[in-house]
Amino acid sequence: MPVPADHSTTVNTIGKLETLKLITKAGYNYRNTMLYLTKQKKFKRLANFLYTKTLVPTGEGSGELAYYFIGGILQKYPKLTPYPKYIEVEVTSKCNKRCVICEHTHWNEKNTDLTFDEFKQLIDQFDLKWINLTGEGDAFLNKHYLQMIEYCKNKGMSVYLTDSFDLITPSVSKELVKLGVDGIYISMDGATKETYEKIKLGCNFDRTIKNINAMLDTKAFFSSPLPELCFRYTITKENINETADFVKLVNSIATREEWGDGSKIHFIGLLDYPAIHNMFIDKIPQEVIDNTYKAVDGTGIPVVFAHLDESKNPDINTCLAWLEPYFALVPEPMSLPCCAVLMANARDKLLEYNFGNYLTTPFKKIWNSPYYKWFRSQVNKKDGKVPMLCADCRAYNTTERIQKYGIDKRKADDFKG
Repeated sequence: MPVPADHSTTVNTIGKLETLKLITKAGYNYRNTMLYLTKQKKFKRLANFLYTKTLVPTGEGSGELAYYFIGGILQKYPKLTPYPKYIEVEVTSKCNKRCVICEHTHWNEKNTDLTFDEFKQLIDQFDLKWINLTGEGDAFLNKHYLQMIEYCKNKGMSVYLTDSFDLITPSVSKELVKLGVDGIYISMDGATKETYEKIKLGCNFDRTIKNINAMLDTKAFFSSPLPELCFRYTITKENINETADFVKLVNSIATREEWGDGSKIHFIGLLDYPAIHNMFIDKIPQEVIDNTYKAVDGTGIPVVFAHLDESKNPDINTCLAWLEPYFALVPEPMSLPCCAVLMANARDKLLEYNFGNYLTTPFKKIWNSPYYKWFRSQVNKKDGKVPMLCADCRAYNTTERIQKYGIDKRKADDFKG
């Protein structure tokens, strides 16, 4: 039976029984959100919330439950894969920070926004149930960002964001709650002001905490459990000794109920590439993991570890991330299989092997192209070469298959004719 990437990594870290307890507890805790949406008579939103927790295969807010049962079928018979109902969209390549671990700091790509008309052109090609609107820049620097969120919510989608909370001021928090954003993953890589600001250059620890508290106050004012607030903490040599303290910090700010039913602290390993290799940790010591779980103390937000090192990642043969296309903006608009191929400062490679420009070609044509069909048939093939787009995957283990069968470097032009 397949296990989605984050859960599989957690199984390899703390065992099957403890992972099952985490999943069961999370499912039970969603009762507050379901009751809230029922009382508000927001039945379509409730349906999409349940869809997110059961049928979205990976990504922010997803419960991934159904794929414990049907994932193996799609891996074995990829031709049965339906047209996507969940996608991720990069809405800007602009950023006013210089976070030392982010590929954006180390690249030379252009600063540009996805326009609202371009966004609509893309979104209107789907019947979407879930969307993540983030990318590698600071999305709030796109002046149309709130308008994009509103457009998605008016279409009934579950909307999730990943953000530093640097630009989510009290007034922005009010807009996000009123619009009905379902969840926000807060990127916060340190438990102390010194460590946080050393890694996230351009961010201010005190301002971030102030903005987070303003969001909590806004949720309380509207008596809303949404957006559910989660944390994403990338482990580096600079902050590895603060993971337990970070758990304590989060739980000192608010209760589990105040953060939201689906709240969690998501500790992830750093993706190694030359520009940040000096901060990379090959293996997270078990003592660090154990102390971090102890800090939860049974009452706080659940802790999840993912992408710690390749040995703990699930095998690429079990990958389902390709069900969730990612639409990148630079160097030019391009369609990618998922977000796991990003963040290695290798946009030129992604451009070379991407499936097509989604602003010049209808995505249904891209999705049904010979190249994309081949990719879906190849990614889970146990005795086949690993597609080039997947060779540097951060979520799945590709080493053994690459050593045995190699890398397939075919691209779109090789499937024409």
